[in-house]
Amino acid sequence: MDKERFIESAVSDAMIGRPISFELKGKKFDVHPPTLGKMQILSKLYLQLEIDEEALSENPHLEAMRICDSKTDIVCEIMAVATFDQKEDLLDNDKICERAEFFKWNCLPPDFGTCLLAILTQVDYENFMTSIRLTKILRQNAPIATKRANRVE
Repeated sequence: MDKERFIESAVSDAMIGRPISFELKGKKFDVHPPTLGKMQILSKLYLQLEIDEEALSENPHLEAMRICDSKTDIVCEIMAVATFDQKEDLLDNDKICERAEFFKWNCLPPDFGTCLLAILTQVDYENFMTSIRLTKILRQNAPIATKRANRVE
């Protein structure tokens, strides 16, 4: 199967919720559709990617490659989080860092882009980013705690 058809197949599988599987150095990894907890972990990482949403909608593969080139460590961490499925693993920073390092030193640049696009397609990215932005705005507009004025009775 050529690379373009593989990418289309991966995107299709992600849209219907089928785990995306890939093999690297004899190890098999599955990227399952994210749970709410996993999405919360991924949300802080997505913000660090500084994705150009217009470029992502116009040419997703080119934008993914740009991101992978400039933010390799974050992409590897996203890949690590996405390939864990158990709560205990998702909360174990040492396991996540170990797997991220494995990906960093064993993946080829095109693999990063393909995997990142597959992970992004598993969530409704546009609505997900809108909710993150709203949360960020709400945090910025949070009321400042002030001392109550003394009452005169």
